[in-house]
Amino acid sequence: MRRPDLSIGTWVSLGFALAGALLAGLVALAVTLQGRIAASADAQLDVIGPRAAAAASLESAVLHLSLTARAYALMPEPARMDALQGALRRLEGAAARFGAVPKQGEGAALADRILAAVPPFEKAAVALGTVVATGGDDAAIRAREATLPPMREELLELLRGFSAIQQRHDAGASHTILAYQRDTVRTLVLAFAAVALLLAATAWVVVTEVRRPAKRLVDAARRLAAGDYSAAAGLEAQAADGGPRGELTELARAFAAMAAELRDREERLAAQNEELQAQNEELQSKEEELHGQNEELQVQHEELQAQNEELQSQGEALRASDARLSHLVEALSQADRRKNEFLAVLSHELRNPLAPVLNALTVLERGDPSGAQGRHARQVIARQVAHLARLVDDLLDVARITQGKIQLRRTHLELGTAVRQAAEDLGSLLEARGLRLALDVPERELWVHADAARIAQVVGNLVQNAAKFTDGGGTVTVAVDATPAGRARVRVRDDGIGMPPDVLQRLFQPFVQAEGTLARTRGGLGLGLALVKGLVELHGGTVDAASAGAGRGATFTVELPLDGVPVRAADTAAPRPAAPRRVLVVEDNPDSAETLRDLLELAGHHADIALDGRQALERCRTARPDAIVCDLGLPDMDGYELARTLRADPELSSVLLVALSGYALPDDLARSAQAGFDAHLAKPARFEAIEALLAGARRQRG
Repeated sequence: MRRPDLSIGTWVSLGFALAGALLAGLVALAVTLQGRIAASADAQLDVIGPRAAAAASLESAVLHLSLTARAYALMPEPARMDALQGALRRLEGAAARFGAVPKQGEGAALADRILAAVPPFEKAAVALGTVVATGGDDAAIRAREATLPPMREELLELLRGFSAIQQRHDAGASHTILAYQRDTVRTLVLAFAAVALLLAATAWVVVTEVRRPAKRLVDAARRLAAGDYSAAAGLEAQAADGGPRGELTELARAFAAMAAELRDREERLAAQNEELQAQNEELQSKEEELHGQNEELQVQHEELQAQNEELQSQGEALRASDARLSHLVEALSQADRRKNEFLAVLSHELRNPLAPVLNALTVLERGDPSGAQGRHARQVIARQVAHLARLVDDLLDVARITQGKIQLRRTHLELGTAVRQAAEDLGSLLEARGLRLALDVPERELWVHADAARIAQVVGNLVQNAAKFTDGGGTVTVAVDATPAGRARVRVRDDGIGMPPDVLQRLFQPFVQAEGTLARTRGGLGLGLALVKGLVELHGGTVDAASAGAGRGATFTVELPLDGVPVRAADTAAPRPAAPRRVLVVEDNPDSAETLRDLLELAGHHADIALDGRQALERCRTARPDAIVCDLGLPDMDGYELARTLRADPELSSVLLVALSGYALPDDLARSAQAGFDAHLAKPARFEAIEALLAGARRQRG
């Protein structure tokens, strides 16, 4: 049977038409099957997605409500109450969404149980919040709080069961969709195999009819590429052959025309090449000239770049220097502002006690010193002088802590006893201000390795701070216990004016008070809490403050490391009073010298005065005193030089030397001991301390 005489294009068109028809059928079939699969999958996803999201949202809402209720029970703050109400609203919304999604079979029954368990859980959380908000006792709060975990676990267990049932149902639906997909893939594979066979047949026809004439065309093209333009003559023979290969005749004629055109172009290109060669030589000479100029410009560019980098470096250095200067100027400005504020506060706090002292002295001058007004005036002077001494001591202690020069005299200390004594010592102060002192000290002994005087100072500062910021009729509570972490804890709580959060962040900085008005009705330099922080940290402890806000009181908590129970030492005998002694007072301030002389004479001693060092040497050589109480800052010969001179004199070397000075830092104490002083007291010193030194000297030297 003779094959139809068709052109190559016809064969190709027929083959691709059949392939296209088959492919269109395959596409229609694939679209139909895919639509069935997609419809089934969409139906499943419309149920699976919202159902899983609703169950997860409900589980998250249950956990969130439980955590929020517990947080509010631990710390009942307004913000946490708002969070609890938001958690309740979130749970109600999640339960509504969960009830709206469709469910089947066992899942529907289990969903009803879940929805029935949600309202009791909400009521339990609301009941806990109500007890906490109304100030219920700890037992009621714990009872309400204990009802939440079982109900939460029951809800979570039901939700997990619901999720497991729905997962099994979703797995069956997924199996059905996978079966549809396998059938679709099998059908498409068979159809595409048929299309591939049809395309292979079409390709065989095209190759059979085109290969031989195409080979001749390739040979002719290679000869043309090699420069043999006569190869185009043989292509004309293909025009006599009919059939499907006649289409190649036009291609052969085109090759012949192309060969002629190429020959003409080659001749023109040869002429142009000669012209271009001449131009190239000219351009090459210009290029060499430009290259020289370019090298010169490159050198100039590098020089300019180096200069630019140097200028940039100088600019950056200037900007950095300017930033440093701006920072220093700002720091100096802040330091100057803090200095001015401190000096203003210091002036206020130093002048305030001087006013009642001056008034009391006037009362003593004009009234009867032995009467009620005279006794009250002396009490006022004693209180205000003690207040001034505390201000100076606070300033010195802050300076020592800042410079790292304070030294602790650690002993094994029973903390409860020390705190009780320190608090009770301030009982009269609290009573005078109309406040009640409440002590909560356990019977169990809590031992710490600490400086007893400094611990008393810490407790005293905290109690005085509480008294200062608590109005009459309030209560100051001092409690001692041990933390679960094995540390001793002291808490000082008041129901006074409280503090806003911004003050809590800077409360332990020097010169900071919760009350920052010009009136300064509470008084003080703002050093007490800074001293507390420094002393507690020197003991390896911590201190923090808490307040629920203005008008809601404050709590200060000190924690110290616990120590083992020490072996108790035998009690020492009490010091005996000093016997009458000959005492020389060396002081360039006449008022200070004369008042100390009067006190010594009232105590039964024989006292004399020297206003400078040289006068003191003369008095010592003539009167031979038993003890010398000496200031350090003398006008002609300072106290150190006087002490060294006395120690170098064999007849005076055994005299008791006591330094009494406003210079009382650790360096000053070491320097006075090196000069030969037996003791060093800081001004203003209590007269009892001077008497104790005189009594001790009698036993040692007498």
